[in-house]
Amino acid sequence: MRVCIVYIGGLTPRKGGGVASVINNIVKQTANKIDYSLLTVYDETELRDIREIYPSTVKIECVKASGTLFGRLMHHLVEEVPREVDVLHFHDFPLFGSDFPLAVKGYLKKMSLIYSHHIGLEEVINNELAYGGSGRVMLGYYHWVLGRFGGIWRKVVANSRYVADHDLGRFKGLKDKVCIIRNGVDVERIRRQKPIDLEGEPSILFVGHLLYRKGIDILLTAFNKLLSQGVGANPMLHIVGSGQLENSCREYVAGHQLSRRVRFLPGQAVPESLKFSMMKGADVIVVPSRYESFAIVVLEAMAAGKPIVTTRVGGIPEFFEDAVNGILTYPSSDRIATAIKSLCENRKLAEEYGKNNERTVRSFDWKNIAQSYVNLYNSVRNS
Repeated sequence: MRVCIVYIGGLTPRKGGGVASVINNIVKQTANKIDYSLLTVYDETELRDIREIYPSTVKIECVKASGTLFGRLMHHLVEEVPREVDVLHFHDFPLFGSDFPLAVKGYLKKMSLIYSHHIGLEEVINNELAYGGSGRVMLGYYHWVLGRFGGIWRKVVANSRYVADHDLGRFKGLKDKVCIIRNGVDVERIRRQKPIDLEGEPSILFVGHLLYRKGIDILLTAFNKLLSQGVGANPMLHIVGSGQLENSCREYVAGHQLSRRVRFLPGQAVPESLKFSMMKGADVIVVPSRYESFAIVVLEAMAAGKPIVTTRVGGIPEFFEDAVNGILTYPSSDRIATAIKSLCENRKLAEEYGKNNERTVRSFDWKNIAQSYVNLYNSVRNS
């Protein structure tokens, strides 16, 4: 079976984030069963990284990110993508952007089209978590397109029940097409990684994009409150990530005299192996998001065997249980600070949460979840 996966956001986790991680693990685990081609935008450096992390049997269909990108991409999608594939699997919303011609082409050629809905745009835009003033226009277009063109999809994949119900359930054209396949994690890879002891007593770690919806500002305020309350002998906050709020985060740290207590490591400079080693070496991992459709980083922290403080938003409560896997609270600096302090002051309980996480995460191993995609591809092709 021939499957073409389309994601213009980038195919390496350092560039494409959680979506790229999902694609990478699906392909790695099922390349012996599926004939894959991947379509993305790249530069020469990223292409080398892509070649290193994907199986050699996978064909990379690329458009160089130079010149008039939109024109090149339109031409490429219409003229150069392989004509004969069984399934086209989009990992971003194709009718928003420059991969629209491929969706039309695939539909007219009677290919099976699948769309993976990684983030609930309804929630994000309605709560002004991203996109600014253009959000309402984008949401209107999004509703119109899914309402009018929902019929082109054989299946729409949601990564949580929350997204399926709150973002996709409103569209009659998608009725009976939505299926839930939760994200996974490479459990054994993380367990094999050697820990790097992070500076600090305690050492607190954040991994993620520095965006408003990720709650990094909440965490910085919470950490500042922790310092005023007194916690541990030498508390340190390590931030691994890049994004729109990076400059404002650095300004906050400088303005509150936290430079000796907060370490920044740009996400683009951190390979996954180093990220996992840092996770295994941290005392507490915090995911203070205002919104998450699923939150792969929580699974990664669980596989690292660490106690976690995270928020009761989106799809997180579907797999993370309060007082079993860590502390599940609300995106508030006061509550986050209280939760971190309680874990730091009760190491025995923190260790228990870490052990529970190692057990819980087994069912989310990509070895198990990837088979769901093989079944999905077979079902849409056979139908």
